[in-house]
Amino acid sequence: MPEPQSVNEGILFSEYPDASLRVAALSKKVQLDLSRLDYPNAEWVPPFEHPDGTPVVDVVIIGAGQGGLAAGLALWRERIRNILIIDQSEEGSEGPWVTFARMKSLRTPKYLTGPDTGIPDLTFAAWYSARFFSPEWSELLRIPREMWMAYLGWFRASLNLPIKNETRLVSIAPDMAGILALTLDGPAGVQKILTRKLILANGLEGSGQWYVPAELSTHLPKSSWMHTSEAADFSKLKGQRIGVLGIGASAVDSAAAAAEAGASEVHLFYRRSVPPFGERRKWVENNGFLSHFATLPDAIRWRGMHTYLRAGTPAPKWSMERLAALPNAQIHSSEGWSQTKFVNDAVQVTTPKSTYEFDCLIFGTGIRVDLDLRPELKAFAGKIATWSDCYTPPKTLYDKKLALYPYLGHGSQLTERVPGSAPHLGDIYVFNWGATLSMGISSASITGMKFGLRRIVSSITREFYLEFAEGHLASFPTSPN
Repeated sequence: MPEPQSVNEGILFSEYPDASLRVAALSKKVQLDLSRLDYPNAEWVPPFEHPDGTPVVDVVIIGAGQGGLAAGLALWRERIRNILIIDQSEEGSEGPWVTFARMKSLRTPKYLTGPDTGIPDLTFAAWYSARFFSPEWSELLRIPREMWMAYLGWFRASLNLPIKNETRLVSIAPDMAGILALTLDGPAGVQKILTRKLILANGLEGSGQWYVPAELSTHLPKSSWMHTSEAADFSKLKGQRIGVLGIGASAVDSAAAAAEAGASEVHLFYRRSVPPFGERRKWVENNGFLSHFATLPDAIRWRGMHTYLRAGTPAPKWSMERLAALPNAQIHSSEGWSQTKFVNDAVQVTTPKSTYEFDCLIFGTGIRVDLDLRPELKAFAGKIATWSDCYTPPKTLYDKKLALYPYLGHGSQLTERVPGSAPHLGDIYVFNWGATLSMGISSASITGMKFGLRRIVSSITREFYLEFAEGHLASFPTSPN
């Protein structure tokens, strides 16, 4: 029997002696599955040519993490093959899993499906069962985050999608009708490409930016604080006093990671009297909700997401238990931070209850959705419709943060603030957290991924077909008589 390969939360994972051969065989099964499902297999999208002869890509996807890979596969299966996926990270570092995520295992259940687009051999369960014999799939409780990244790497290799890593989207600008001009910066330098459609699958912050309260940070040296989204070396926190703000999963996991890294003391603060609670997973695991939330009237969508988002997302029970078990960690409820000062090479934090001194602060304060903050969308600044432009909620339900979420069309595409002012926005599809208010839990988690993709892919293929529908219908073969 081979030696255990890894340890996660006390669990030993053991690979089959021929694991590499088994996984390679599974990849071949995936290709066979795709070939068997490839019907109709005719190329149906006519080549699209720019008047000056410049090649035009049908769809560019920003992000090669789980969302971007899934989007690429979904388009590929619909015979949209003239696509390109780009990601600013190195291959193997896409998404948060091995960069700044600090949980030990995924928060979503092991049985969730999403990137596989309904192909059983492409699921995590199939990959795991091919590679590991212990623990058996039925005994596995949760998916270790590093293992999820390894699965995504195999997923990518099995599909051979057109992907460029270390390539950043610099800007999006309108070209002629139906074409977007993209400026990319990659290993070959700055280049411009043209595309008919664009999918933003660029992570939680893809519709805004990571949020740090300016009143608590701008006057402090950057060396004295970080956001949970930063890929920091926590071993450097050994022996330091750490203050963490927030009670979401990223804050709790970061606090635990700092304590485990040997920080002399870690204090986690949150303003609520009790942390968020409730079983959200069972609430969202509803085919009706996941499939059709986007079709509900604006008032119902606003009310539903207002309740969901204002309640906060609780950190998983096992994350709280992880932090509570550490003797060098303390949790402070009803203690939001009211002021910070840099005094004698330390940060002084004032709360409603006391004053504390730390060597480093960690902000687990989430994201701010506001597409005007995205530099690549500068050409469309002030032209993108937000919910504040399209719906006025009752005063008791008003939320200025929700009001900034983009108001999306039925296919999850951007819409114009003033009709006719920026028609190219309809060719940009949002497949990140910014879609939440319009589309529900459709893109920022594995839970709703396949449901959100259906709407996006259906919208893109519909528009492609409508462009040549009359010609196609007119080409019906008729009798020579």
